[in-house]
Amino acid sequence: MKNLKMLFVAMALLMVVGLSHAQFNSSISNIDFNSGDAFPLTDACGGGAPLTNACNVQIYWDANNNGADELDALVPVGPAFNEANFNTFPLDEYGFFGLPGCFVMLENFTIAGSTPQPSKYYLVVDCGNVKWTSRVVTIADGYSEHYLSLASDWSCQVTQEPCVPQNYPIETVGGRNFLANGPYYQCLEFCANIPVTVCLGPLAADERPHAQLFPGCIGNGCDVQCAPAAPVMDPAGWTYDALSGTWCAVFVSDVEGCACFCLDFIESAEAGTFAAVARDNSVELNWTTNSESNVDRFEVLRKVAGHDAYATVGAVAATNTATGSTYNFVDNGAVNGTSYEYSLQTVNMDGSIESWGLVVTATPSSDAALITEYALHQNYPNPFNPSTNLVYDVVSDNNVNLTVYNAMGQEVATLVNGLQAAGRHTVSFDASNLTSGLYFYTVKIGNEFTATKKMLLVK
Repeated sequence: MKNLKMLFVAMALLMVVGLSHAQFNSSISNIDFNSGDAFPLTDACGGGAPLTNACNVQIYWDANNNGADELDALVPVGPAFNEANFNTFPLDEYGFFGLPGCFVMLENFTIAGSTPQPSKYYLVVDCGNVKWTSRVVTIADGYSEHYLSLASDWSCQVTQEPCVPQNYPIETVGGRNFLANGPYYQCLEFCANIPVTVCLGPLAADERPHAQLFPGCIGNGCDVQCAPAAPVMDPAGWTYDALSGTWCAVFVSDVEGCACFCLDFIESAEAGTFAAVARDNSVELNWTTNSESNVDRFEVLRKVAGHDAYATVGAVAATNTATGSTYNFVDNGAVNGTSYEYSLQTVNMDGSIESWGLVVTATPSSDAALITEYALHQNYPNPFNPSTNLVYDVVSDNNVNLTVYNAMGQEVATLVNGLQAAGRHTVSFDASNLTSGLYFYTVKIGNEFTATKKMLLVK
């Protein structure tokens, strides 16, 4: 109360200064300096958090003398006859008095010349999801004060329903067969900066989903009219809950809206590592899986680097081991001096085909096998998004460990851990589930060689 009384005195001085220049000179607030009553405006009708100075108070003229309606306009502002000195001011100018959601005019509301008739005005605070409208006050000539400090002085209207976050459990009965007729689409709604969890199940631990989110829900398999959101997947990516048999991922958008969720495919084989070793007129490919089920074979795809089309150059039967397997294939059709790109795809028991999305490169040459010293080369491309190639040289058959760490020194991926043949090895690293930033990769070859290099992921 002491602060309020001090403020009242200060405001009174301002009022006296402005009085000689105006037909009327008035102060309006939702704080009563005499009684101490106050009615803070909130972000919900009937309660909620106080509104802040991000919201504005607007002054309307009840020109038709029938109360607040859509025909009323803001008080005209300017130096001319019957124009006011302002018609808008921040809501929370005096929040530092411990009364957020309240307002006091920093300067008096004045009109020059004669007083407009009728001399009736009201205030509107239209902000967020609500619109507050005050009762009409009549301002007489001279100086006056008007307090809108009681609940009965205000009416409230919900202008839009607040965004309510949702989570999405998507039933995928049949596992991989759930997508027998093509990709699955669903429109997801997002509130700004509130996580949304998408869970798919029932699925087995080796039935990992692969999905994309497209801003907006028009096209891309969805058909819902809404503002586009911009969701980003949590760095943890898809995680498996063995108790519920579901794969779940968390997405966050910095704006409210919607996005089209597209489930592209469900893995038959969970990819592990994929590496290429250049030989004399051949390229040796080695790959591992973390789990497999219902896979018939792996097909090896090759193209000349820079060309568009892949060709199938071989196939390797799958073992369908739940804990994964190690595979090897030698492309004896490669030509020295030509750079090749290789990829893999799985052919499932039902005939469906899934791409691994990993690519490795190699250039066979007559001296490719003549590696004379251990080495770790700079990854390429660098910076990269989301995949890059890591290259290292092995002088003779040896155990190799190739591991990726984040800037905090935490391990984020082990790409190779086992016996490797002599030669130059190229390993593809997919960082789709990682955030932008600096990463380190370290190779340890037996007891003979250890090296570390930096790489930069930019999304």
